[in-house]
Amino acid sequence: MKSVSFGVAAVVAALAIPAAAQDVATMGGPRIEVRAGYDNVSLDVDYDDGVDSFSESDGTDGIAYGGEIGYDYNYGSGSIGAYAGVDFASTDVCSEFYGADELCLKAGRNFTVGGRLGYMIGSDALFYGKAGYSNGRIRLTYEDFENILDDFDEGENLDGFHVGAGAEVQLSGSSYAKLEYVYTQYNAFDYSDTDVDVDVDLNRHQVLLGLGVRF
Repeated sequence: MKSVSFGVAAVVAALAIPAAAQDVATMGGPRIEVRAGYDNVSLDVDYDDGVDSFSESDGTDGIAYGGEIGYDYNYGSGSIGAYAGVDFASTDVCSEFYGADELCLKAGRNFTVGGRLGYMIGSDALFYGKAGYSNGRIRLTYEDFENILDDFDEGENLDGFHVGAGAEVQLSGSSYAKLEYVYTQYNAFDYSDTDVDVDVDLNRHQVLLGLGVRF
């Protein structure tokens, strides 16, 4: 993730130069934003049909997009805030899993609620860390082209947690821009029937650019 860290620093430096020349109000109060960026979902799958058992890992990249609302309170050079957001994604992956079988996973909507702590540079730049609760929707499909095992198509809402870090700069008036990295770990998805047991562990990496306004 070194390249991500360098990317955050470069964007913040580029945005902070023009912002520093302005007389900008403090970065506090209610806010609303839209955001989009890179999305990567990785899965570890454990398979057991009573005869064979094995594990596979796979992952895929996509695009995430959504929005967030929040409130920040500034105290001296510090900042504390709360937020709630929703994201959607184009991310899905299919791979041969066992012989001619195909296992597919599609990422759906993702709700987030959490808090963040930051350090302000002047009145128009903020570096912060964040953490909170996540609830993600996934759809898992399994197709056996040899018709040995039953096919299935299951959707599930998975609880989890996320942590991240980012940088935010005031642009002009009440508008702002931010760049952040977020890691999410979801609870395992379990599927069982008379023929097969499948356990899927999911984690997610996102790099998101946000544009918003404060009120």
